[in-house]
Amino acid sequence: MISTREIIYALYGAYRLCRFDRSGMAFFNLTKAGFWRSFFSAVLVAPIRAIMTLIELQNTTVPIESSGARIFLIEASTYLILVFAYPLATFYMCELLDRRQRYVGYIVAYNWAGVLLALLALPFAVLGADEFVPSEVASFAVIGVTALSLVILWYVARTALEISGIAATALVAIDFVLSIVIQEIAASRLAVT
Repeated sequence: MISTREIIYALYGAYRLCRFDRSGMAFFNLTKAGFWRSFFSAVLVAPIRAIMTLIELQNTTVPIESSGARIFLIEASTYLILVFAYPLATFYMCELLDRRQRYVGYIVAYNWAGVLLALLALPFAVLGADEFVPSEVASFAVIGVTALSLVILWYVARTALEISGIAATALVAIDFVLSIVIQEIAASRLAVT
């Protein structure tokens, strides 16, 4: 079980990294136990993701023919796949980059940074719902937050793995594409009865 203290330290370390301060790495538990406990971040992000998914489903123009139970099962399984797919892919990428020894620290930092990035995205998702702001403004804000998140993830990869900017860009691109593919597959399953 993860302690409250470890969560607070990890979130503070993620906050520092999100401010492009490499000293944030010192606040993470970089052991194997810390690696597995960092996946608790998914529990913290789950309610945020649920809210954002509900907003997305409410504003979709594509007819959804699935029942509530089916939607829940598809979204929950998609979320679990997303939580573990990138760390698994990254394991092999770290082998190719000769950064296997830094893999644990990278995933710990990546997981905890994800909590702050989800918190950053939530207000913009809410603002875009129900026409609180014009759709063009909401779209522009979402693009801006997405771009900022990608830059932060690039910095986390570069700092935690001590790799070149090009290698960090490749990792962020893999993460981005993997997320889109998994979510598109899930979205296609929602329309099936």
